[in-house]
Amino acid sequence: MPPDAAARAAALLRLWNDVALQHVSMGGACACGMGGVTLRLQDFERDILDYLRDEAGRLGEAEAHALLERHAPAGQEGGVAAVLAALADPGNDAAAAGAAWLLGRLDRTLSSFARLHGGARSGALP
Repeated sequence: MPPDAAARAAALLRLWNDVALQHVSMGGACACGMGGVTLRLQDFERDILDYLRDEAGRLGEAEAHALLERHAPAGQEGGVAAVLAALADPGNDAAAAGAAWLLGRLDRTLSSFARLHGGARSGALP
């Protein structure tokens, strides 16, 4: 895997750690006095990984799918940090095409969340 991919993964891991626990209000209070629901990006982690897994399978991205299954098996909690940590390791043996595919999609997802919900950084790269 190219060294710039490891650096990109490390930057995305920092971004994930920055935004994963931020609270996002979903809706406001209503007349009945019930407040809006508050969620964290981390609450969507399984959805993000399931989407990536399904998209990789649908598009024939076997290397990306294998990376996800290796570091974030379906049905297990967590996983985004594990995938990014594995890709950030310079000694990682991940296939370049699979890593690039995952990093591109995770960069868009996490950067979008940071821009919309006030993360410390609005993207993985400076």
